[in-house]
Amino acid sequence: MCGSADRDRLYGLYVDRFLPPDRVRRVLDFAPSPSLSRYLRGRADLDYRTADLMMAGVDDVVDITHMPNYADGSFEFFICSHVLEHVSDDALALKELYRVLTPGGRGIVMTPIAPEGSFDEDPSVVDESERWRRFAQGDHVRLYDRSTLCARIRNSGFEVTALDSRTFGQETFAEHAIAENSVLYVVEKPA
Repeated sequence: MCGSADRDRLYGLYVDRFLPPDRVRRVLDFAPSPSLSRYLRGRADLDYRTADLMMAGVDDVVDITHMPNYADGSFEFFICSHVLEHVSDDALALKELYRVLTPGGRGIVMTPIAPEGSFDEDPSVVDESERWRRFAQGDHVRLYDRSTLCARIRNSGFEVTALDSRTFGQETFAEHAIAENSVLYVVEKPA
């Protein structure tokens, strides 16, 4: 994927390896990256839709915390990459993702991850410089550590698995120019 970030290549690698082109799957991608979006739209086995509240050019303008335009179980796979740290109520967003996913469906949930024990959250902080200091970006309302992210995902009903170079192989990571310490959080709605 030309011009892609390593996380986009990791998502593409996951899709290629774990979503075989044996049938058409309905996929929802929040805040899509251009390179990954082009790649996924090019796959005939994916009924691919993009969504975001603020981004121009998406298929659906939606608030991830309230998606009445999608019926329960509308999608078999979703990508929610670097979105939850921007959302004031991440529990509600995860609840909606759970609702729109089919039983047995999976998704990718990724956020910036801080060292363990350094989770920080405060939606009331509105000063951009304070947000940069605490959350590493001016429009974030929290900074997750791994255990807090995984706990919040599980609290919404999902099972969560962390996949890394042991899953894909260090050679595969190197071939795709993916940082060797990258971790992919895959969620699944129980069948």
